[in-house]
Amino acid sequence: MSHFKERFLAEVLQYIKSKEAKEVVYKELNYHVKMSKAELVAKGESETEAEEKAIKKMGSPTELGIHFNKLYRPIFDWKLFGLFIIIILMGLLPHVSVDDHSINLLFKQMIFIVMGIITTILVMFIDYRKIKSIGWLFFIVAFGLLLVLNYLPNVIINGVGYFRIVGFALISGSSLLPLFLVYWAFYLSKEKPKLLVVLGVYLPSVFLFLRLASFTDAFIYSVMVLALLFCSSISKKAIYLSIVAFLGPIMTGAYFYLFANGYQKQRLLGFLNPQDYSQGPGYMYIMLKNLLSKGGLFGNQEQPDYTAEMTGDLAFANITYFYGWILAGFLLALIALLLFRLIVVSTEIKDPFGKQLILGICSLLSVQCVYNVGMILGFLPIISMSLPFISYGLNPTLLNSLLIGIVLSVYRRKHLVVDL
Repeated sequence: MSHFKERFLAEVLQYIKSKEAKEVVYKELNYHVKMSKAELVAKGESETEAEEKAIKKMGSPTELGIHFNKLYRPIFDWKLFGLFIIIILMGLLPHVSVDDHSINLLFKQMIFIVMGIITTILVMFIDYRKIKSIGWLFFIVAFGLLLVLNYLPNVIINGVGYFRIVGFALISGSSLLPLFLVYWAFYLSKEKPKLLVVLGVYLPSVFLFLRLASFTDAFIYSVMVLALLFCSSISKKAIYLSIVAFLGPIMTGAYFYLFANGYQKQRLLGFLNPQDYSQGPGYMYIMLKNLLSKGGLFGNQEQPDYTAEMTGDLAFANITYFYGWILAGFLLALIALLLFRLIVVSTEIKDPFGKQLILGICSLLSVQCVYNVGMILGFLPIISMSLPFISYGLNPTLLNSLLIGIVLSVYRRKHLVVDL
């Protein structure tokens, strides 16, 4: 690079505040100067004269610097972040009303929420584009941890294997979903991803998810992969033909999940005929129906007979009973707006990798929200499915906050994608 061009680019970059924007502007201007110089050299100009004329054509470095500083400045999605903050703070409501839970749980959830918000902000400042080049590494790590959970778990809770790393931090199947998300977004954002590779990666990984005795994680994982597959460049005909490969393991897993153990079969029968199994698996469905009916529009201050799990998977029933259908409807509207905002943001992203990340996150959050509310309302069988940002727990709070942070990271850099 000549001294003249180096000085010109340095003068332009001094007006640009963002380090990431400086890298993009440097590449863009260097490319245009190079192309313009090549044209002039082809017309007979010397190397030095051609470069000087090419740079002069670019205009005033001051004006260029100010222009690019405005064009490529980092952007913050206040709409998405605002919805996220309101919803995650509403996650405190289930802990305020249930007397059987100590104030300690409320305090813990407050800490989890603060940690979640901090996680979101920190992830937002990480340049998501830097992880694209190591997409395969994310798969190797995720698959390796999945093997550990299957064959070397050091904690067993309710028959499901976990791996404790430090203190109270546990790695579960759901903890691996963001890692798999990065890999699938990386691979399916390619111009020509191969369906055989997709099936070769999906089938063994979903098999290991199913072996964890947690059908929920395998279900969420499959929905995410299928959603990203439909948004890829793979032909829709090939996708339709391969759906059997996705549904096969899930249906097989569902069959064994329900019928391998007698109590799982009883749960299904309790969902189909709750009155006939009112003293067993049908009791939960009857109890939820009573809770929802007694909540009314403005809530019920009396403590219900059943309070177990009212801050976990049944948190939406808690809010509906204690605060009424108006507030519960407001919460559902906020969640719907957040999911809609994710879709809108995805349409504004030019980078295929970033777009796939957001669509994958939208699918992860959507399937959890729809299923959790559906099972509370009695439309779907009850399984271990939490309501994002509302249900109690460190892992779900941090993981879902991390997902929102990834979206904010992509949105923050949506203008930094330049095709040269």
